[in-house]
Amino acid sequence: MGHVQVRTRIPESAFQDWLYRSDNALILTDRHGMVRGVSELFLRVTGYQDPEVRGRLLDAFVHGDVEQPVFRALAERAAATFVHPVPVVDLRCADGTTKRTRVYVSEVLSDLFADGYLFAFPDASPTQISLPETFFRRLVFDINLGIVLINRDGRIVEVSQMACEIFGLAKHQLINAKVDDVLADLPEEHRILRRTLLEGVKVRNYAITWNNGIQRYELLIDSDTVRDEQGNAIGAYLVFKDVTNLRSLEEQIQRHDRLAMIGQIAAGTAHEIRNPLTSIKGFVQMLRHSLEEKGLQKEKQFTEIMLNELNRINALVSELLLLSKPRDVQYQLVDLNHVLAEIMPIVRSEALLHGIEVVEHLDGNLPMVIGDSELLKQVFLNICKNGIEAMGNEGTLTISYRIDEKEKTVSIDIHDTGPGIPPYVLDKIFDPFFTTKENGTGLGLPVCQRIIHDIGGAIRVSTKGYGTTFHIIISISSS
Repeated sequence: MGHVQVRTRIPESAFQDWLYRSDNALILTDRHGMVRGVSELFLRVTGYQDPEVRGRLLDAFVHGDVEQPVFRALAERAAATFVHPVPVVDLRCADGTTKRTRVYVSEVLSDLFADGYLFAFPDASPTQISLPETFFRRLVFDINLGIVLINRDGRIVEVSQMACEIFGLAKHQLINAKVDDVLADLPEEHRILRRTLLEGVKVRNYAITWNNGIQRYELLIDSDTVRDEQGNAIGAYLVFKDVTNLRSLEEQIQRHDRLAMIGQIAAGTAHEIRNPLTSIKGFVQMLRHSLEEKGLQKEKQFTEIMLNELNRINALVSELLLLSKPRDVQYQLVDLNHVLAEIMPIVRSEALLHGIEVVEHLDGNLPMVIGDSELLKQVFLNICKNGIEAMGNEGTLTISYRIDEKEKTVSIDIHDTGPGIPPYVLDKIFDPFFTTKENGTGLGLPVCQRIIHDIGGAIRVSTKGYGTTFHIIISISSS
Protein backbone atom coordinates (compact mmCIF):
# COMPACT_ATOMS: atom_id res chain seq x y z
CA MET A 1 0.00 0.00 0.00
CA GLY A 2 1.59 3.30 -1.09
CA HIS A 3 1.13 6.86 0.09
CA VAL A 4 -2.52 7.71 -0.68
CA GLN A 5 -3.94 11.22 -0.26
CA VAL A 6 -7.49 12.47 -0.62
CA ARG A 7 -7.58 16.22 -1.25
CA THR A 8 -11.03 17.79 -0.96
CA ARG A 9 -12.35 21.32 -1.41
CA ILE A 10 -15.88 20.74 -0.12
CA PRO A 11 -17.05 21.91 3.34
CA GLU A 12 -16.75 19.45 6.21
CA SER A 13 -20.55 19.11 6.48
CA ALA A 14 -20.74 17.94 2.85
CA PHE A 15 -17.78 15.57 3.35
CA GLN A 16 -19.42 14.12 6.48
CA ASP A 17 -22.66 13.63 4.52
CA TRP A 18 -20.78 11.77 1.77
CA LEU A 19 -19.01 9.70 4.42
CA TYR A 20 -22.24 8.70 6.17
CA ARG A 21 -23.97 7.67 2.93
CA SER A 22 -21.01 5.66 1.62
CA ASP A 23 -21.54 2.00 0.67
CA ASN A 24 -18.34 1.10 2.57
CA ALA A 25 -17.48 0.72 6.25
CA LEU A 26 -15.48 3.92 6.84
CA ILE A 27 -14.01 5.85 9.78
CA LEU A 28 -12.65 9.41 9.61
CA THR A 29 -10.15 10.45 12.31
CA ASP A 30 -8.09 13.52 13.06
CA ARG A 31 -4.27 13.55 13.10
CA HIS A 32 -4.27 12.02 16.60
CA GLY A 33 -6.62 9.12 15.93
CA MET A 34 -9.78 10.71 17.38
CA VAL A 35 -12.87 9.58 15.45
CA ARG A 36 -14.61 12.52 13.70
CA GLY A 37 -17.12 10.61 11.57
CA VAL A 38 -18.30 7.17 10.47
CA SER A 39 -20.38 5.72 7.66
CA GLU A 40 -23.84 4.28 8.25
CA LEU A 41 -22.59 0.90 7.03
CA PHE A 42 -19.86 0.87 9.70
CA LEU A 43 -22.56 1.40 12.36
CA ARG A 44 -24.66 -1.38 10.87
CA VAL A 45 -21.91 -4.01 10.75
CA THR A 46 -20.52 -3.17 14.22
CA GLY A 47 -23.77 -2.42 16.07
CA TYR A 48 -22.56 0.87 17.56
CA GLN A 49 -24.47 4.12 17.77
CA ASP A 50 -22.80 7.21 16.35
CA PRO A 51 -22.18 8.87 19.78
CA GLU A 52 -20.49 5.66 21.00
CA VAL A 53 -17.84 5.98 18.29
CA ARG A 54 -17.46 9.70 17.55
CA GLY A 55 -14.95 11.44 19.81
CA ARG A 56 -13.17 8.21 20.86
CA LEU A 57 -9.79 6.90 19.75
CA LEU A 58 -9.61 4.54 16.78
CA ASP A 59 -7.72 1.99 18.90
CA ALA A 60 -10.89 1.38 20.93
CA PHE A 61 -12.46 -0.30 17.89
CA VAL A 62 -9.54 -1.52 15.76
CA HIS A 63 -6.98 -4.08 16.95
CA GLY A 64 -3.98 -5.39 15.04
CA ASP A 65 -1.02 -7.76 15.34
CA VAL A 66 1.44 -4.95 16.09
CA GLU A 67 3.24 -3.86 19.26
CA GLN A 68 2.61 -0.12 18.90
CA PRO A 69 -0.89 1.46 18.91
CA VAL A 70 -2.86 0.52 15.81
CA PHE A 71 -3.57 4.10 14.76
CA ARG A 72 0.09 5.08 14.87
CA ALA A 73 1.09 1.98 12.89
CA LEU A 74 -1.57 2.57 10.23
CA ALA A 75 -0.82 6.30 10.01
CA GLU A 76 2.86 5.54 9.43
CA ARG A 77 1.92 3.13 6.65
CA ALA A 78 -0.31 5.78 5.05
CA ALA A 79 2.58 8.25 5.01
CA ALA A 80 5.08 5.75 3.57
CA THR A 81 6.19 6.21 -0.04
CA PHE A 82 6.85 2.54 -0.74
CA VAL A 83 4.42 -0.38 -0.99
CA HIS A 84 3.43 -2.40 2.06
CA PRO A 85 1.26 -5.49 2.21
CA VAL A 86 -2.33 -4.50 2.99
CA PRO A 87 -2.64 -4.75 6.79
CA VAL A 88 -5.30 -6.92 8.41
CA VAL A 89 -7.04 -5.86 11.62
CA ASP A 90 -9.86 -6.93 13.89
CA LEU A 91 -12.91 -4.68 14.24
CA ARG A 92 -14.41 -4.90 17.72
CA CYS A 93 -18.23 -4.86 17.54
CA ALA A 94 -20.67 -3.57 20.13
CA ASP A 95 -21.61 -7.12 21.20
CA GLY A 96 -17.97 -8.02 21.93
CA THR A 97 -17.36 -10.06 18.78
CA THR A 98 -14.72 -9.16 16.20
CA LYS A 99 -14.61 -9.04 12.41
CA ARG A 100 -11.35 -9.79 10.58
CA THR A 101 -10.82 -7.35 7.71
CA ARG A 102 -8.23 -5.64 5.59
CA VAL A 103 -7.84 -1.91 6.14
CA TYR A 104 -6.95 0.80 3.64
CA VAL A 105 -5.75 4.15 4.95
CA SER A 106 -5.82 7.48 3.11
CA GLU A 107 -4.59 10.86 4.25
CA VAL A 108 -7.37 13.48 4.01
CA LEU A 109 -6.21 17.02 3.21
CA SER A 110 -8.50 20.05 3.09
CA ASP A 111 -8.35 23.84 3.14
CA LEU A 112 -11.81 24.00 4.79
CA PHE A 113 -11.40 21.65 7.76
CA ALA A 114 -8.66 19.96 9.77
CA ASP A 115 -6.62 17.24 8.04
CA GLY A 116 -6.97 13.62 9.12
CA TYR A 117 -7.12 9.99 8.01
CA LEU A 118 -9.82 7.91 6.31
CA PHE A 119 -9.92 4.19 7.15
CA ALA A 120 -11.83 1.73 4.93
CA PHE A 121 -12.67 -1.83 6.04
CA PRO A 122 -13.79 -3.67 2.87
CA ASP A 123 -14.13 -7.16 4.36
CA ALA A 124 -16.47 -5.95 7.11
CA SER A 125 -19.04 -4.94 4.50
CA PRO A 126 -21.28 -7.27 2.49
CA THR A 127 -19.48 -8.23 -0.72
CA GLN A 128 -22.45 -7.13 -2.78
CA ILE A 129 -25.71 -5.42 -1.87
CA SER A 130 -28.57 -6.92 -3.84
CA LEU A 131 -30.84 -4.81 -6.01
CA PRO A 132 -33.93 -5.56 -3.83
CA GLU A 133 -32.01 -4.50 -0.70
CA THR A 134 -30.80 -1.31 -2.37
CA PHE A 135 -34.34 -0.57 -3.57
CA PHE A 136 -35.80 -1.29 -0.12
CA ARG A 137 -33.37 1.05 1.64
CA ARG A 138 -33.97 3.83 -0.87
CA LEU A 139 -37.75 3.32 -0.71
CA VAL A 140 -37.79 3.39 3.08
CA PHE A 141 -35.61 6.50 3.22
CA ASP A 142 -37.56 8.48 0.61
CA ILE A 143 -41.16 7.39 1.30
CA ASN A 144 -43.48 10.05 2.72
CA LEU A 145 -44.16 8.03 5.86
CA GLY A 146 -42.37 7.71 9.16
CA ILE A 147 -41.00 4.16 9.14
CA VAL A 148 -38.96 2.62 11.96
CA LEU A 149 -37.65 -0.97 11.79
CA ILE A 150 -36.29 -2.49 15.00
CA ASN A 151 -34.61 -5.80 15.84
CA ARG A 152 -35.44 -8.19 18.68
CA ASP A 153 -33.25 -6.19 21.06
CA GLY A 154 -35.40 -3.11 20.47
CA ARG A 155 -32.68 -1.28 18.53
CA ILE A 156 -33.45 0.73 15.41
CA VAL A 157 -31.91 -0.83 12.29
CA GLU A 158 -33.64 1.26 9.60
CA VAL A 159 -35.49 4.55 9.58
CA SER A 160 -37.07 6.78 6.94
CA GLN A 161 -36.34 10.46 6.36
CA MET A 162 -39.87 11.38 7.48
CA ALA A 163 -39.30 9.56 10.79
CA CYS A 164 -36.06 11.54 11.25
CA GLU A 165 -38.03 14.77 10.78
CA ILE A 166 -40.73 13.65 13.23
CA PHE A 167 -38.16 12.73 15.89
CA GLY A 168 -36.12 15.86 15.17
CA LEU A 169 -32.95 13.73 14.90
CA ALA A 170 -30.50 12.86 12.14
CA LYS A 171 -30.39 9.29 10.84
CA HIS A 172 -26.97 8.58 12.35
CA GLN A 173 -28.41 9.49 15.76
CA LEU A 174 -31.17 6.89 15.37
CA ILE A 175 -29.40 3.86 13.86
CA ASN A 176 -28.71 1.29 16.65
CA ALA A 177 -30.43 3.51 19.23
CA LYS A 178 -32.87 1.90 21.66
CA VAL A 179 -36.38 2.71 20.49
CA ASP A 180 -37.49 3.16 24.13
CA ASP A 181 -34.86 5.90 24.52
CA VAL A 182 -36.06 7.66 21.36
CA LEU A 183 -39.69 7.49 22.50
CA ALA A 184 -38.88 8.29 26.13
CA ASP A 185 -41.20 11.31 26.13
CA LEU A 186 -44.24 9.20 25.28
CA PRO A 187 -46.48 8.14 28.18
CA GLU A 188 -46.21 4.47 29.16
CA GLU A 189 -49.59 3.62 27.65
CA HIS A 190 -48.31 4.69 24.22
CA ARG A 191 -45.31 2.32 24.22
CA ILE A 192 -47.05 0.10 21.68
CA LEU A 193 -43.84 -1.25 20.19
CA ARG A 194 -43.06 -3.06 23.43
CA ARG A 195 -46.44 -4.79 23.32
CA THR A 196 -45.94 -5.55 19.64
CA LEU A 197 -42.62 -7.27 20.36
CA LEU A 198 -43.54 -9.07 23.58
CA GLU A 199 -47.14 -10.00 22.86
CA GLY A 200 -47.36 -9.88 19.07
CA VAL A 201 -50.08 -7.22 19.24
CA LYS A 202 -50.93 -5.66 15.87
CA VAL A 203 -51.82 -1.96 16.00
CA ARG A 204 -53.67 0.06 13.36
CA ASN A 205 -54.37 3.82 13.30
CA TYR A 206 -53.39 4.41 16.92
CA ALA A 207 -53.57 8.18 17.51
CA ILE A 208 -50.87 10.04 19.46
CA THR A 209 -49.55 13.59 19.70
CA TRP A 210 -45.77 13.97 19.39
CA ASN A 211 -43.74 17.10 20.08
CA ASN A 212 -40.04 17.10 19.16
CA GLY A 213 -39.43 20.49 20.77
CA ILE A 214 -39.66 22.32 17.45
CA GLN A 215 -42.91 21.09 15.95
CA ARG A 216 -45.97 19.24 17.16
CA TYR A 217 -47.30 16.31 15.13
CA GLU A 218 -50.64 14.55 15.15
CA LEU A 219 -49.85 10.95 14.18
CA LEU A 220 -51.62 7.71 13.38
CA ILE A 221 -49.45 4.67 14.12
CA ASP A 222 -49.39 1.18 12.63
CA SER A 223 -47.23 -1.48 14.27
CA ASP A 224 -46.70 -5.20 13.78
CA THR A 225 -44.19 -7.99 14.32
CA VAL A 226 -41.70 -8.99 11.61
CA ARG A 227 -41.27 -12.79 11.36
CA ASP A 228 -38.87 -15.04 9.49
CA GLU A 229 -39.87 -17.95 7.26
CA GLN A 230 -40.26 -20.22 10.31
CA GLY A 231 -42.65 -17.76 11.96
CA ASN A 232 -40.18 -16.62 14.61
CA ALA A 233 -40.35 -12.97 15.66
CA ILE A 234 -37.16 -11.22 14.52
CA GLY A 235 -38.25 -7.62 15.04
CA ALA A 236 -41.06 -5.15 14.57
CA TYR A 237 -41.94 -2.13 12.51
CA LEU A 238 -43.58 1.18 13.29
CA VAL A 239 -45.27 3.36 10.66
CA PHE A 240 -46.20 6.99 11.42
CA LYS A 241 -48.82 8.71 9.27
CA ASP A 242 -48.69 12.47 9.73
CA VAL A 243 -52.27 13.77 9.92
CA THR A 244 -51.35 17.13 11.44
CA ASN A 245 -52.66 19.07 8.45
CA LEU A 246 -55.88 17.03 8.42
CA ARG A 247 -56.44 17.66 12.12
CA SER A 248 -55.58 21.30 11.59
CA LEU A 249 -58.11 21.50 8.76
CA GLU A 250 -60.81 19.94 10.95
CA GLU A 251 -60.02 22.41 13.74
CA GLN A 252 -60.08 25.30 11.25
CA ILE A 253 -63.52 24.22 10.01
CA GLN A 254 -64.83 23.99 13.58
CA ARG A 255 -63.27 27.35 14.43
CA HIS A 256 -64.69 28.88 11.25
CA ASP A 257 -68.16 27.66 12.23
CA ARG A 258 -67.77 29.23 15.67
CA LEU A 259 -66.53 32.48 14.15
CA ALA A 260 -69.43 32.53 11.71
CA MET A 261 -71.86 32.24 14.60
CA ILE A 262 -70.00 34.96 16.52
CA GLY A 263 -70.04 37.11 13.38
CA GLN A 264 -73.81 36.84 13.07
CA ILE A 265 -74.24 37.82 16.71
CA ALA A 266 -71.67 40.63 16.46
CA ALA A 267 -73.06 42.07 13.24
CA GLY A 268 -76.56 42.18 14.70
CA THR A 269 -75.67 43.63 18.07
CA ALA A 270 -72.53 45.76 17.61
CA HIS A 271 -74.36 48.94 16.68
CA GLU A 272 -77.02 48.25 19.31
CA ILE A 273 -74.25 48.08 21.91
CA ARG A 274 -72.21 51.02 20.60
CA ASN A 275 -75.09 53.48 20.33
CA PRO A 276 -75.97 53.41 24.04
CA LEU A 277 -72.24 53.26 24.87
CA THR A 278 -71.72 56.52 23.00
CA SER A 279 -74.58 58.17 24.87
CA ILE A 280 -73.42 56.88 28.26
CA LYS A 281 -69.83 57.97 27.58
CA GLY A 282 -71.00 61.45 26.59
CA PHE A 283 -73.06 61.93 29.77
CA VAL A 284 -70.22 60.59 31.95
CA GLN A 285 -67.81 63.08 30.35
CA MET A 286 -70.29 65.89 31.08
CA LEU A 287 -70.60 64.65 34.65
CA ARG A 288 -66.80 64.59 35.04
CA HIS A 289 -66.56 68.18 33.79
CA SER A 290 -69.30 69.29 36.19
CA LEU A 291 -67.65 67.57 39.16
CA GLU A 292 -64.31 69.14 38.26
CA GLU A 293 -65.88 72.62 38.20
CA LYS A 294 -67.33 72.04 41.69
CA GLY A 295 -63.98 70.79 43.01
CA LEU A 296 -65.29 67.32 43.82
CA GLN A 297 -62.05 65.49 42.97
CA LYS A 298 -62.93 62.24 44.75
CA GLU A 299 -66.23 61.93 42.87
CA LYS A 300 -64.42 62.86 39.63
CA GLN A 301 -62.14 59.82 40.10
CA PHE A 302 -65.21 57.60 39.97
CA THR A 303 -66.10 59.02 36.54
CA GLU A 304 -62.54 58.26 35.35
CA ILE A 305 -63.04 54.61 36.35
CA MET A 306 -66.39 54.57 34.52
CA LEU A 307 -64.82 56.00 31.34
CA ASN A 308 -62.00 53.43 31.44
CA GLU A 309 -64.51 50.59 31.71
CA LEU A 310 -66.59 52.05 28.86
CA ASN A 311 -63.46 52.26 26.70
CA ARG A 312 -62.69 48.64 27.55
CA ILE A 313 -66.18 47.57 26.45
CA ASN A 314 -65.79 49.57 23.23
CA ALA A 315 -62.40 47.92 22.53
CA LEU A 316 -63.94 44.50 23.12
CA VAL A 317 -66.68 45.23 20.59
CA SER A 318 -64.04 46.40 18.09
CA GLU A 319 -62.01 43.20 18.52
CA LEU A 320 -65.14 41.13 18.21
CA LEU A 321 -65.98 42.80 14.91
CA LEU A 322 -62.40 42.36 13.68
CA LEU A 323 -62.55 38.65 14.52
CA SER A 324 -65.87 38.03 12.81
CA LYS A 325 -65.46 40.43 9.89
CA PRO A 326 -61.77 41.31 9.48
CA ARG A 327 -60.89 44.27 7.33
CA ASP A 328 -60.01 43.61 3.72
CA VAL A 329 -56.43 42.39 3.41
CA GLN A 330 -54.32 44.72 1.25
CA TYR A 331 -52.34 42.06 -0.62
CA GLN A 332 -48.96 43.38 -1.70
CA LEU A 333 -45.27 42.52 -1.66
CA VAL A 334 -44.11 42.93 1.93
CA ASP A 335 -40.51 43.30 3.08
CA LEU A 336 -40.39 41.43 6.39
CA ASN A 337 -37.07 43.10 7.22
CA HIS A 338 -38.84 46.49 7.12
CA VAL A 339 -41.88 45.24 9.07
CA LEU A 340 -39.78 43.80 11.90
CA ALA A 341 -37.47 46.84 11.96
CA GLU A 342 -40.51 49.08 12.54
CA ILE A 343 -41.93 47.06 15.45
CA MET A 344 -38.65 46.33 17.27
CA PRO A 345 -38.43 49.75 19.03
CA ILE A 346 -41.94 49.17 20.41
CA VAL A 347 -41.05 45.62 21.50
CA ARG A 348 -37.84 46.78 23.20
CA SER A 349 -39.68 49.57 25.05
CA GLU A 350 -42.33 47.14 26.30
CA ALA A 351 -39.63 44.63 27.31
CA LEU A 352 -37.64 47.30 29.16
CA LEU A 353 -40.64 48.12 31.34
CA HIS A 354 -40.78 44.45 32.43
CA GLY A 355 -37.03 43.88 32.78
CA ILE A 356 -37.01 41.53 29.78
CA GLU A 357 -34.00 41.09 27.49
CA VAL A 358 -34.71 41.06 23.74
CA VAL A 359 -32.42 39.00 21.49
CA GLU A 360 -32.66 39.29 17.70
CA HIS A 361 -31.30 36.76 15.23
CA LEU A 362 -32.27 38.84 12.19
CA ASP A 363 -29.65 39.50 9.54
CA GLY A 364 -31.65 41.60 7.08
CA ASN A 365 -31.93 38.72 4.60
CA LEU A 366 -35.58 37.86 5.11
CA PRO A 367 -37.43 37.13 1.84
CA MET A 368 -40.35 39.08 0.40
CA VAL A 369 -43.84 37.74 1.13
CA ILE A 370 -47.36 38.48 -0.05
CA GLY A 371 -49.54 39.99 2.66
CA ASP A 372 -50.59 43.14 4.49
CA SER A 373 -47.75 44.91 6.28
CA GLU A 374 -50.00 46.63 8.85
CA LEU A 375 -51.77 43.40 9.78
CA LEU A 376 -48.44 41.56 10.03
CA LYS A 377 -47.19 44.25 12.42
CA GLN A 378 -50.31 43.66 14.51
CA VAL A 379 -49.61 39.91 14.65
CA PHE A 380 -45.92 40.22 15.55
CA LEU A 381 -46.58 42.89 18.19
CA ASN A 382 -49.41 40.91 19.78
CA ILE A 383 -47.37 37.71 20.07
CA CYS A 384 -44.28 39.57 21.34
CA LYS A 385 -46.41 41.33 23.94
CA ASN A 386 -47.94 38.01 25.03
CA GLY A 387 -44.45 36.55 25.45
CA ILE A 388 -43.27 39.52 27.51
CA GLU A 389 -46.32 39.33 29.77
CA ALA A 390 -45.87 35.55 30.20
CA MET A 391 -42.35 36.02 31.59
CA GLY A 392 -43.28 38.48 34.32
CA ASN A 393 -40.34 40.65 35.36
CA GLU A 394 -37.38 38.67 34.00
CA GLY A 395 -36.51 36.50 31.04
CA THR A 396 -35.45 36.64 27.40
CA LEU A 397 -37.54 37.20 24.29
CA THR A 398 -35.80 35.80 21.19
CA ILE A 399 -36.88 36.63 17.65
CA SER A 400 -35.39 34.57 14.82
CA TYR A 401 -36.36 33.08 11.49
CA ARG A 402 -36.04 29.89 9.44
CA ILE A 403 -36.47 29.44 5.70
CA ASP A 404 -37.86 26.17 4.32
CA GLU A 405 -36.58 25.99 0.75
CA LYS A 406 -38.61 22.85 0.07
CA GLU A 407 -41.96 24.33 1.15
CA LYS A 408 -41.04 27.88 0.02
CA THR A 409 -41.99 29.35 3.38
CA VAL A 410 -40.38 31.54 6.02
CA SER A 411 -41.07 31.07 9.73
CA ILE A 412 -40.74 34.00 12.12
CA ASP A 413 -40.06 32.35 15.48
CA ILE A 414 -40.82 34.25 18.69
CA HIS A 415 -39.56 32.45 21.79
CA ASP A 416 -40.05 33.39 25.44
CA THR A 417 -38.51 31.84 28.54
CA GLY A 418 -41.74 31.89 30.52
CA PRO A 419 -43.35 28.92 32.30
CA GLY A 420 -44.67 27.38 29.07
CA ILE A 421 -48.22 26.43 28.15
CA PRO A 422 -49.79 23.35 29.80
CA PRO A 423 -50.96 20.65 27.33
CA TYR A 424 -54.59 21.01 28.40
CA VAL A 425 -54.43 24.74 27.55
CA LEU A 426 -52.46 24.44 24.30
CA ASP A 427 -55.43 23.19 22.28
CA LYS A 428 -57.61 26.10 23.42
CA ILE A 429 -55.40 29.17 22.99
CA PHE A 430 -56.85 30.03 19.57
CA ASP A 431 -60.46 29.64 20.72
CA PRO A 432 -62.37 32.94 20.90
CA PHE A 433 -62.80 34.26 24.47
CA PHE A 434 -60.39 31.72 25.99
CA THR A 435 -57.81 33.51 28.12
CA THR A 436 -55.58 32.88 31.12
CA LYS A 437 -55.04 36.60 31.74
CA GLU A 438 -56.93 38.36 34.49
CA ASN A 439 -57.99 41.21 32.19
CA GLY A 440 -57.69 39.43 28.84
CA THR A 441 -60.45 39.30 26.22
CA GLY A 442 -59.42 36.00 24.65
CA LEU A 443 -59.55 37.57 21.18
CA GLY A 444 -55.90 38.51 20.52
CA LEU A 445 -54.60 35.12 19.32
CA PRO A 446 -57.77 34.22 17.37
CA VAL A 447 -57.45 37.54 15.51
CA CYS A 448 -53.75 36.85 14.82
CA GLN A 449 -54.55 33.39 13.51
CA ARG A 450 -57.33 34.75 11.31
CA ILE A 451 -54.97 37.35 9.81
CA ILE A 452 -52.25 34.78 9.03
CA HIS A 453 -54.75 32.27 7.62
CA ASP A 454 -56.17 34.98 5.34
CA ILE A 455 -52.75 35.38 3.68
CA GLY A 456 -52.30 31.61 3.32
CA GLY A 457 -50.01 31.11 6.31
CA ALA A 458 -50.17 29.29 9.63
CA ILE A 459 -49.31 29.80 13.28
CA ARG A 460 -47.84 26.87 15.21
CA VAL A 461 -46.93 26.69 18.86
CA SER A 462 -44.28 24.54 20.52
CA THR A 463 -43.80 24.37 24.27
CA LYS A 464 -41.92 21.77 26.24
CA GLY A 465 -41.80 22.30 29.96
CA TYR A 466 -39.97 25.62 29.87
CA GLY A 467 -40.65 28.46 27.45
CA THR A 468 -42.91 28.78 24.43
CA THR A 469 -42.21 29.41 20.76
CA PHE A 470 -44.72 30.80 18.29
CA HIS A 471 -43.88 29.97 14.67
CA ILE A 472 -45.55 32.39 12.21
CA ILE A 473 -45.23 30.63 8.85
CA ILE A 474 -45.75 32.67 5.66
CA SER A 475 -45.35 31.71 2.00
CA ILE A 476 -42.38 33.29 0.23
CA SER A 477 -43.24 35.40 -2.81
CA SER A 478 -42.15 33.86 -6.12
CA SER A 479 -41.83 37.34 -7.67
